[in-house]
Amino acid sequence: MYEGNIRWAIVGTGYIANRFAQGMDEVYDAELVAVVSRSVERGREFAKKYDAGAVYTDLQQMLSEVKPDALYIGTPNDCHYGAIVAALNAGVNVLSEKPMVDNRRQLDEVTALAKEKGLFLMEGMWTRCFPAVKKARQWLREGRIGRPLTVRSFFEMHADPDNWQWWKAGLEHAGGALRDVGIYSVAMADMAFPRVPVRILSAMDSNGEVDQSFRMLLDYGEGQMAMVGGAFNQDSGWETQIVGEKGSILIGPEFWDPTTATLKTYDGESERFEEPYPATGFQYEIRTVQECLRKGLKQCPEYDWDDMSRVSDIIESARKEHGIVYPAD
Repeated sequence: MYEGNIRWAIVGTGYIANRFAQGMDEVYDAELVAVVSRSVERGREFAKKYDAGAVYTDLQQMLSEVKPDALYIGTPNDCHYGAIVAALNAGVNVLSEKPMVDNRRQLDEVTALAKEKGLFLMEGMWTRCFPAVKKARQWLREGRIGRPLTVRSFFEMHADPDNWQWWKAGLEHAGGALRDVGIYSVAMADMAFPRVPVRILSAMDSNGEVDQSFRMLLDYGEGQMAMVGGAFNQDSGWETQIVGEKGSILIGPEFWDPTTATLKTYDGESERFEEPYPATGFQYEIRTVQECLRKGLKQCPEYDWDDMSRVSDIIESARKEHGIVYPAD
């Protein structure tokens, strides 16, 4: 279906868009053909830095004139939905930065539209594409640690006031720690227990608009549970631990972009997987999406629409329980 390079366009020129473009440099058959920016000057700087073919300030115009194979959306949260709808209606496959949309209603709309148009759509849960995470999932499928019982996963950081995107801590752009960093922790729980929890207990520390820290206990029944969280105002250990009846798996040192996965069993077996990588690590997600496109897949097996829906529902129910309501709600 796709011969030669996969032609990408990027919406956004901020921090995450730069990191994605750096990852593209590690993928030989990924070609950046256009960038869309609110500022012509910033767009030109970005295009020069990453050898993009064209610069636009209008997404619709770019989609019409360039017709890329895939669009990566790296803008603030509340901008994702409109860009996704525009791209799908233009017949363009989409990889959107997480959180992909602001609520379940929007998620249902974009997945239905992607299905109607016969296009690929994925939320950018890049963590699922790292070799260390794929190895951990393999161990889980093989039953190496037996039946999983407990997941501990926290993405908590103390934001640097001089080097951070402050819109993430505000209501205007649908921010909050749970959706920005905690989503990775929730997705780790869902990786071990791919079903809807029977009970959710949560605690939140608000900055007056959104959560600056969030903790949850996800009870999946049958003795299986996950303790997860995300924060902008505190640091914690960044490894994910999955404990089972026969042993445990440790993913790190930063579980969301890991280089290692370690397996230990109670009978003394030990196995360590390690794969350091150049650049940002976004190359794994880009390669995964490109493989899906070449195979004609509309969903990514590493993180499909059912996965996205379960994680989205957990987050939306928790934030609304604590009174966090977005303009799109």
